[in-house]
Amino acid sequence: MQITKSEAQDLMAKITLVVEPSDYAEQVEKEIRTLRQRANVPGFRPGKVPASLIKKMYGKSVLAETINKVIGEKLYDYIREEKLNILGEPLSNEEETPELDFDNQDTYTFVFDIALAPEFNAKLTGSNKLPYYDVIVTDEMVQKQVESYANRYGKIEKAEEPEGEKAEGEEAEKKAAPKIIPAEINQELFDKVFGKDAVKSEQEFRDRIKADMKRSLDEDAKYRFGIDAKEAVMKKMEKVQFPEAFLKRWLKTANKELTEEQIEKEWNETLDSLRWQLAKDQLAEQFGIKVEKADVDNYAKEIARMQFMQYGLTNVEDQYLEGFAADMLKDENRTRGIYERCVENKVFDALKEVVKLEKKEIAYEEFVKL
Repeated sequence: MQITKSEAQDLMAKITLVVEPSDYAEQVEKEIRTLRQRANVPGFRPGKVPASLIKKMYGKSVLAETINKVIGEKLYDYIREEKLNILGEPLSNEEETPELDFDNQDTYTFVFDIALAPEFNAKLTGSNKLPYYDVIVTDEMVQKQVESYANRYGKIEKAEEPEGEKAEGEEAEKKAAPKIIPAEINQELFDKVFGKDAVKSEQEFRDRIKADMKRSLDEDAKYRFGIDAKEAVMKKMEKVQFPEAFLKRWLKTANKELTEEQIEKEWNETLDSLRWQLAKDQLAEQFGIKVEKADVDNYAKEIARMQFMQYGLTNVEDQYLEGFAADMLKDENRTRGIYERCVENKVFDALKEVVKLEKKEIAYEEFVKL
């Protein structure tokens, strides 16, 4: 097969493939033989249908399907071998692809448009200054969490009956509402919150709460750094240009349900998403970042842990977390999203080591505003 690429202009190029009989004839004959064995044609025993009849009945469709498969394989092999960094997928150039005539031709030419990724450098350096927050956990915050646990594991007292038929309004509602009696701050509560004998005194209980809150807020601070780091990278990507007409055409081809109005409405977001994806991929390559299966599994477990914590379950055993994580990873789209998030987190970790961090202590209330 002859494959050539035109010179790139404005990030666009054409790949031309000339398909000859040697590229497809053997596969076509193999498929005809298979169909001959399976064909059920009146007047012929199974497997005894003449090859000429099979070719007459199915020859053109087999030829078209085989050629389509061959050009797809060879096109992507060429892109990989030439290390072409393309955007989207190749699109058929119908204007420059000659009309196919399966009756009178045995050599076919196909032309595809490709869009090439622009050149850019997304890496941050020590000249980039980014804030990194240290959120303060106060005794008041710890006390509120202690009270929250006491209420959560408290007892519910039966509501009082309103006094007389004339009892009404706010007082009646107040008396009708069930009353929560907070749990005592003792070993029973400690065991319910953190597991049996995990902490053995009120001070240990408060220290554990403070440590957990600090760990959670440190994760939030890390997340905030990721936002700031992404903004700094995207600042460098602002002027990166793309072959927009091709990309809009590709989006419409890849998503038949998308209208031109929808594409235009979401175009700026689409470009930002593309800029970040390219930047993230480049940074991951520059930093030598690899994401292993264990990274994905652990991140899925962490998602499961956070979901349990939303319901106040802080000491869920690993076997349950692993089960929920495994179910989560059965969804291919969810797995792909978690994988990309793992890449992103590792990129942020690497950027943290190269930029200049401006560490700032900050009150929780101020941090929440960020």
